[in-house]
Amino acid sequence: MASLPQHQLQAPSGLLKVLAVVASIGMLVINLVGFLDTQTGSALGCGTDWPLCNGAVIPSFTNEHVVIEFAHRMLVGGFAVIAGIFLIWSLVRYRALVEVKILAWLGIGFIIVQSGLGALAVLFINPPTVLALHLGFGMLAMVGVMLLAVVIFQLDARANHRASGIQWRLEDRRATRLWVVGIWIYTYVAIYWGSYVAFRGGGEACPTWPGCNGRLFPGFSGLVGLDFVHRLFAVGLAVLAVALLVHLFRVKTARPDLKRGALWFFIAVLAQIATGANLALSHVATGPYMLHITTLMGLFTILSYLGLEVMPPSAAAHWPVAEARTSRDPRIGRPRFTEKPTPR
Repeated sequence: MASLPQHQLQAPSGLLKVLAVVASIGMLVINLVGFLDTQTGSALGCGTDWPLCNGAVIPSFTNEHVVIEFAHRMLVGGFAVIAGIFLIWSLVRYRALVEVKILAWLGIGFIIVQSGLGALAVLFINPPTVLALHLGFGMLAMVGVMLLAVVIFQLDARANHRASGIQWRLEDRRATRLWVVGIWIYTYVAIYWGSYVAFRGGGEACPTWPGCNGRLFPGFSGLVGLDFVHRLFAVGLAVLAVALLVHLFRVKTARPDLKRGALWFFIAVLAQIATGANLALSHVATGPYMLHITTLMGLFTILSYLGLEVMPPSAAAHWPVAEARTSRDPRIGRPRFTEKPTPR
């Protein structure tokens, strides 16, 4: 086949798309097992050794804590390699796209940082601050990989359908970007705070719901105060989710995908509050805890997707994809992709 012009993008291969899916699932599994590791008190199942486990490459599986911690390390190692291959391959093949460069480097950076913090947590016997940062950066690594997978599949959609869409006003784009970015920052701070409360042992300080030990306002002192602030974060997030949904209904004609995303985000916030209540009433049992974490990761992924969609595109996002057909399907592709290449 003749060489492609410099301004023309290659459609993603089937193997790259498979890697995108496996890497995304792998990052989700890594985070789930990581939270299970800390929740069950298994973070020191391999002692204070790293990278060895109780002084051995393959330890004796004497109890469930060793099994969980060793499985966590093996999953991190295996899926980190798969994710690394996917990130580097995408970076090399689509380096002209700013979105790809940013997401790929974010994924690579946070995978490295997360692994380093995991080692520090073991060596310094699980300080709550390091544990919270470790799991917070793990969420960022997961989102980086998942959003890059979304971009890859959107490129594949462009290779089979010419994108069409209604242009939306500049002021609406800017206002929406401020809303989404502001809520994203708020949510990430809330996630870090919730992790810190859990690792400080504050999750059991308020075993009732919606009140805390029979009081709607228990104050801000001690572990009760930490957990109460966590609940206030949840209330604030629910209010912001409603406000975002109302705002995006205003631009639903130009960006129906954002309206649907905001609706799913609102549902995820409600599910997060419901699983949080169940967690408190269960006295922080492992099953309700893992359900709460699963809904949290879904919520954060949806919100991060909205963040990706409101970011300004690179000039290369307007370039045509190789072997694109002329059929038009308004359901596929982002409105920021146009029929004609942007002049260079």
